[in-house]
Amino acid sequence: MRKYLLLAGAALIGLGGSAYAAIDCAVPPTCDELGYVMNPEECLTDDVLTCPFDDGKVFCFRKGRPLPATNCELGSVLYSDMQCYDAHPGGDVTPVGIVFDASRRLAIAPSVRAGVRWHLNNVDIAALDNCGTVDYNFCEIDGKSNTQKIVAQLGSDKTNYAAGYCYNLTIGDMPKGSWFLPSASELRTLYSNKAAVNAALQTLGGETIKRDYSYYWSSNENSDYGALSLHLYDGNVINRNKYSSSTDYNTRCAIAY
Repeated sequence: MRKYLLLAGAALIGLGGSAYAAIDCAVPPTCDELGYVMNPEECLTDDVLTCPFDDGKVFCFRKGRPLPATNCELGSVLYSDMQCYDAHPGGDVTPVGIVFDASRRLAIAPSVRAGVRWHLNNVDIAALDNCGTVDYNFCEIDGKSNTQKIVAQLGSDKTNYAAGYCYNLTIGDMPKGSWFLPSASELRTLYSNKAAVNAALQTLGGETIKRDYSYYWSSNENSDYGALSLHLYDGNVINRNKYSSSTDYNTRCAIAY
């Protein structure tokens, strides 16, 4: 038996350094080397990555360090710097709206103004086409452009009519003219996406889109007498007289980012 052990030892010695290299254990990297250089108390949010070797070492967004912007998607919160974030990024920016159309890059204001007329009297906006309740998607669908045409004729300093109210709206110190009265097409998109928008509005503390018998004014007119509005109960676009001032007539402004 002793002879065999001596022969085995001689064989290992004969293999030289390669035999020892094969049985060496790799030294694992440290948490610091992997980038886990902060502790949980330094983090801006609870969304952290923990080092697999030490729970006290994490990677996160440090307090005082701006949170990076994310892609603006349906239901994202839009902030006053026209960026979307997963949480408040800190600093002077404030939440201003909820994205309801990511493809057109549109967000809706968190609040509703009830009881504002489309206009006080029968008036035809010369720069706008007259749209029907069926062909509104083939009419003027850019609410911001529509609003600019309306206030150019009716006055940009007045807030007693729907388009003027939106034009003068300043949420989060946004400059006058940033907000506009949505088109009928844009309102229909808002209605179609109301579930995602409502979920975000609830988180933000805004007024949700209720499935009731109210109307939302659009920036499309049908004639000197009527303007198109969206019926919240079923999402249909209908024609209503412009000087209706009931609290069932709502104005909800939008912004392009």
